[in-house]
Amino acid sequence: MGSYGPEQSIESQGVTAQLSHWISNLQPSDVPPAVLERAKYQLLDGIACALVGAHVPWSEKYVGATAEYEPVGEYSVIGWDKKFGPLAASMMNAAFVQATELDDYHAAAPVHNSAIMLPTLMAAAESLARRPGHVPVKVSGSHFLLSTIAGFESSIRAGNGLYGNDMLARGWHCGAVYGAPGSAAAAAKLFELDPVQTEDAIGIACTQACGLMAAQFGGMIKRVQHGFSTRNGLMGALLARGHYEGIKKAFERPFGGFLAMFSSGNGKNPPYREDAIVHKLGTHWETMHIRNKLYAAVGTSHGMIEILENMQTAHPKRFAGDQLLKITSIHAAQSHAGFHHDGWQPDVRPLEVTGAQMCAAYVMATQLVDRQVLLAQFSNDQLNRDEVWDLVYRTTCSHDPYFDPAERLSGARVTVVFEDGFILEESLDMPKGFDPWVTNEQLVEKYRNLAASVVDPKRLKAIEETVLRLDMLEDVTELIELLAKPVGKGLE
Repeated sequence: MGSYGPEQSIESQGVTAQLSHWISNLQPSDVPPAVLERAKYQLLDGIACALVGAHVPWSEKYVGATAEYEPVGEYSVIGWDKKFGPLAASMMNAAFVQATELDDYHAAAPVHNSAIMLPTLMAAAESLARRPGHVPVKVSGSHFLLSTIAGFESSIRAGNGLYGNDMLARGWHCGAVYGAPGSAAAAAKLFELDPVQTEDAIGIACTQACGLMAAQFGGMIKRVQHGFSTRNGLMGALLARGHYEGIKKAFERPFGGFLAMFSSGNGKNPPYREDAIVHKLGTHWETMHIRNKLYAAVGTSHGMIEILENMQTAHPKRFAGDQLLKITSIHAAQSHAGFHHDGWQPDVRPLEVTGAQMCAAYVMATQLVDRQVLLAQFSNDQLNRDEVWDLVYRTTCSHDPYFDPAERLSGARVTVVFEDGFILEESLDMPKGFDPWVTNEQLVEKYRNLAASVVDPKRLKAIEETVLRLDMLEDVTELIELLAKPVGKGLE
């Protein structure tokens, strides 16, 4: 195993080594109390999404298909009484968190963080309890929480190095790309790998990073793509733990490196920002900039939804159900990334669930008809309603550079025209959940509302209390066992 020579500073080794050194040496005392506290609530939000997503139809199909080729293992699956190997279980749990489009999101560097860190760390913790030839190790809740933050910070910084949402605008499922080194960071921290091993884990994860955003148009695989990150990072850390060496300087290598390759052809100068990987590392906490969804739809459509809510409240007669046919056109101006992500026009009817949740025209029509955009709006019996599609066909989107900065990425300007010539127009820089952010108390309320539909009250309370005292938990197995029991169906 290699090491950093005493004659070489960490800084001279490059940003991958700097990040790895920070991860390896991070202590709870290094993290502000507010960051530690917020991370608990982000995990609770991810758990809520996983519980409600574990038995939606596409999750059940994924479990069934996987069980046909993946042998039975010892690693827990949220909401099921089945167990698989560590990589398969982590991918499955990630797919559940992502299953309903209700999980967290980072606006500047789009990545669904809890969908990566929670599944990675559950499997990593269980691996320490059953590592062949080694004494079983208990993982404390405090260490689990610290490892979560290491992963959050690393995945978002990987995205910052690639201009964040630029990757999304160019067709990459960027969270699935940024999440790979984040997963490796989280697992490496949980395993207490040294800086060199941590860099190996990141290098192994980075060489597997992937994710095509064509998945947004339909099919089920979009739900699993953050699970690719989970698998890639966990594999990297497991191999590095066994002293298997990975790519060194994986981020910054000008030939074949993570930043160089994923920035290729972006037309920017410089094409990537190497320094963003470690900029203000340990003083600026990206964990505090993770945002949470209040609607079961693609994040870049949330500004449009909120604008329509405002219009419906201000003009109830105009937007009454029997008056919607008098709308002649709906137009939304949005960010470059948002336009490519959800501003497309459907070319089939009905859309599959994934496509419906990722299509702004469909999402806006749903808000107008149902006055809400929740999971129930995307059940199979709701996807081909004439009243929704009549509005979809009258809806268009366009790019407005005003919304391109990260602080306005999920904002929009919506114009609604009625047949009598009446025009409504409203602009919003950032919707609720992004700015203002969802408070810790609101995340608890969201957890209760979602999870109560699939778990009994006693278990609901036990999970909440266990997560919110995670920093005092002696053994995180207590939480994993609560999660790894069957749950009800979130959607038929």
